Amino acid sequence: MPEPTSTSGVSLAALAIALLGPMAGPYALIVFAALAGALWPLSAADTMTRSAGAWLLLRCTLTAVALTSALSLVLQSQWQIPAGESLAPVAFVIGALGNGWRPVFDAVGAALQALAIRLSGGPKP
Repeated sequence: MPEPTSTSGVSLAALAIALLGPMAGPYALIVFAALAGALWPLSAADTMTRSAGAWLLLRCTLTAVALTSALSLVLQSQWQIPAGESLAPVAFVIGALGNGWRPVFDAVGAALQALAIRLSGGPKP
């Protein structure tokens, strides 16, 4: 008779694969790359409590999980970089941005404002 621990581990792995199927691999890749990237802002943060550090790590990782697929598809459509191959670098960069999203959003807002002014026939820069 096999040991109960060895058979329960195999059945848990089989259950996880059955539930997640082929999506388990890419999501695991995104999560681990985002965690690796999120360690940079965590190491650069001022002294904080463990819970604040865990919250920063979770925030950076979940942001990367939410945005990686869309940005990988943009890379694929604009520069023909296969989305499957760009998942890890994109998740890493998003995780490494950490709390640095405000300048990114400011730059996107300024670009959209300049585009709106140009399309409306306003003053030329």
